[in-house]
Amino acid sequence: MTKRGTPLATLADAAAEEQPILWLGMTGFSPEQRAVLEASLLRPGNQPRWRACAFGDADAWWVNGARVRVMPDGNLKVAAGLPTEHALNLNLADVDRPIAFGTPLASTDFEPACKFDPSSEPAIQAVLMQFERWLWLVRAQFVLGARIIGSGAALRKGIYHVVHSGKLLAVLDFQHGQAALLPGVHPANLWEARWDKRPGGAGGPAGLPESFFHCTPGQLAWVYVGRTDRDVLPERYRTQTIYYRQAPAVPLRWLRDSQMLLLRELSTEPGTLEALRQRTGLTARQMEHDLACLYYAGSITSTSAKAAVPAHAQPDSQPSCGPEMDSRIGHGATAGTQFGITAPVQLEPARGAAADDAARRGLRH
Repeated sequence: MTKRGTPLATLADAAAEEQPILWLGMTGFSPEQRAVLEASLLRPGNQPRWRACAFGDADAWWVNGARVRVMPDGNLKVAAGLPTEHALNLNLADVDRPIAFGTPLASTDFEPACKFDPSSEPAIQAVLMQFERWLWLVRAQFVLGARIIGSGAALRKGIYHVVHSGKLLAVLDFQHGQAALLPGVHPANLWEARWDKRPGGAGGPAGLPESFFHCTPGQLAWVYVGRTDRDVLPERYRTQTIYYRQAPAVPLRWLRDSQMLLLRELSTEPGTLEALRQRTGLTARQMEHDLACLYYAGSITSTSAKAAVPAHAQPDSQPSCGPEMDSRIGHGATAGTQFGITAPVQLEPARGAAADDAARRGLRH
């Protein structure tokens, strides 16, 4: 046993208190402004690592308030700041992530809940710290995902209470593929927490506190893999043929365009990493990262017997029972397997009102 409870494999020990990558989208800023803002994202290693990304893929948004106009319907229109951008229409009531507006504001018709001076380094760092508090859920999921992947078979089929200073912070039920986190839990406490294995009968829905945020172990693993620079793709996937197995048991909105492209290609025809690179035009690094996410979500396999029947060969076929990583991360939410032009159909399990409220507290300001 380590000081944190459950014995952990080499990866988990090496990743102790690793900080997640948090993704930031920007719109309305000029190339010069973006260069300054992106340079400000470089921070010490003991803090979350912020990186700029496509606006729709981001955890949080920065919007240039000088380019915002309030429309008659109350929506905000943000003029493009880059030649490659399009004007953006925002309905703040529908925004599901932290958002801050750079000053000065072009309109006095609205007062944002969060604003900052993009020319001030202290103001930039202050808003990043505020975002990190609002994104407690992502950061907490990252820690648990790191522990899950690093522990390997040590967690197989078990039920665990994650406890720190006598307080229950999370419940991981690998038997039923369920997990729950205490709302507002601090990531540092999760790193230091003890994992207590519980009796087999302690699992199931009754074993998860209703007031906690509910998810699945597979989703926790996805969050970690998508936010680490560590290479966690099993070696066989670099040389062997890769097969599509089933739609990833994560919310559809979590999938990036490159991941949906890989799913579409694999659902049509299996292929090696090199063949997929040629078919998709993606870089090897991007594919390895995306395939690692899909692997831990149970969507791909290197075993032909576990592959789903191609949709064009048997339209009514069903995926094989459980993701490839069932023995490690438990049965995630089942998902549809039909593919459209760009994305798989994804059926998300319903959550209770308490869990939805916890999610809002974690992802919105």
